[in-house]
Amino acid sequence: MGGQGESRLTDLGAHEWRVAVGYRYLHGNQFFVADQVNSTFAPFGQPIIYHIHSADVTVTYAATDRFSLSLTVPVLDGTQSAVRPDTVRHAAHAFGLGDISLVGSAWLLNPQTHATGNVALGVGVKAPTGSNKYTDSFFRADHSSIQYPVDQSIQPGDGGWGVILQVQAFRRMFARAFAYVAGAYLISPRALSDVLRPPPSTVYWSVPDVYSGRVGLMYGLLPQQGLSVSLGGRIDGIPYHDLIGGGDEGFRRPGHVVFLDPGVALTRGKSTFTFSTPIRVSGSLADSATVRPNGSPSPTRASGDLARMLIFVGYSRRF
Repeated sequence: MGGQGESRLTDLGAHEWRVAVGYRYLHGNQFFVADQVNSTFAPFGQPIIYHIHSADVTVTYAATDRFSLSLTVPVLDGTQSAVRPDTVRHAAHAFGLGDISLVGSAWLLNPQTHATGNVALGVGVKAPTGSNKYTDSFFRADHSSIQYPVDQSIQPGDGGWGVILQVQAFRRMFARAFAYVAGAYLISPRALSDVLRPPPSTVYWSVPDVYSGRVGLMYGLLPQQGLSVSLGGRIDGIPYHDLIGGGDEGFRRPGHVVFLDPGVALTRGKSTFTFSTPIRVSGSLADSATVRPNGSPSPTRASGDLARMLIFVGYSRRF
């Protein structure tokens, strides 16, 4: 929401640019079994602790009032702390360039004549530019250690190409208030990565599909000053089956997390600052059927960690 209560959701005109810098922090420290917190089933009864920092730069060019292209370059710094087979807690760390993506998006209606409501569809590609083989020390029961790829959850990349599908829409509900909805789905055609789970496992990590969705209400709290607030819901997840290839092969952690998603945005001229702190309200992991190299299924109990809190900070500027 900009000055005078005008919508800033379609603020890029033909041949304009936007550069956005975003930061995300993810924290998790509770071990789930299905939809219940239960550390009893965690490694040696101790929860796994995650601290994941990521930053990305997105450059958007509006070819016309309705069509734009966005290039996103991410960087990730992740730490996973867990009790290893030597019964001592160790931290594994990964840092590096993530998977770069390019997405084209188009408004279905003319933004010049539909400032109170519109729908945009996007499609793009994600390249496997981030490493999915970042290694750290893996400690064995005899207290010796080997260098081994860190857990999939903190790897900068997933090892596969992907197709990105996006949708976003907004509608004025009443004075200074807009309802919004946004969703994204990453299709991963590759079934298996080339990284094995830690020994003695003979199962490879899968390259799963990923999805995210948001819905809520944005309100122009102080429109003359460019200040708006929002409140809604957010869901992030990994499906049991991929859209392409089934996705039953390898090892994955299918499940979802639902967040309460409050946020605030401040627009000053061509610059916009955003801040949001999604807080988990529910989550669940689904049983998966890992397929071993010999083709036999091996049921895996629905257990693992789920994000407890997220923090998003962003800045963008139009040119």
